[in-house]
Amino acid sequence: MALGLPPEKEKVFEEMLSWSENIFLICLGFSKDPQDAEDLTQEAYLKAYQKIGSLRSAASAREWLFRIVRNTCLDHRKKRSRLHLFSLQSIPDSAEPEAPESKILRGGQIRLLKRAVSDLPNKLKEIFVLREYGHLSYQEIAAVLGIPQGTVMSRLNRARQAVAIRLREADHEKPCQ
Repeated sequence: MALGLPPEKEKVFEEMLSWSENIFLICLGFSKDPQDAEDLTQEAYLKAYQKIGSLRSAASAREWLFRIVRNTCLDHRKKRSRLHLFSLQSIPDSAEPEAPESKILRGGQIRLLKRAVSDLPNKLKEIFVLREYGHLSYQEIAAVLGIPQGTVMSRLNRARQAVAIRLREADHEKPCQ
């Protein structure tokens, strides 16, 4: 693919394109909307393409790109004044048609999970999203955020505990039938 970049930068950018699924999932975790996540993914890649000359080494390309993705998502979130919940669209895993009751139950669980994640403090939410949606390693998250790996681990633990507590609380609040 001819991108109009120097050969070494073109090779690095092509490798970056292979991470698009992780980048989309991170953008989805921040934006909570599939359309916005697609737009943010494209915007992040455009920024990376425009700034690829500032990339110092191919070895740090992954962290460099994910830092651009994070900053793009944070900028987007700042621009939006109201809080949006994740899209409730999902694709069933099985080829079998899903019973309406199952769809309702699953939709409610997804809604609760997304609300629990949305309610996390920003420092915990971004680590949770980078790890659980983007599947980044602790080391990669530390590099993207510029914090020690131990801090990533402790914040991720606190985020997971907070989400679990919120889900248990929501489960206890359900009306008896």
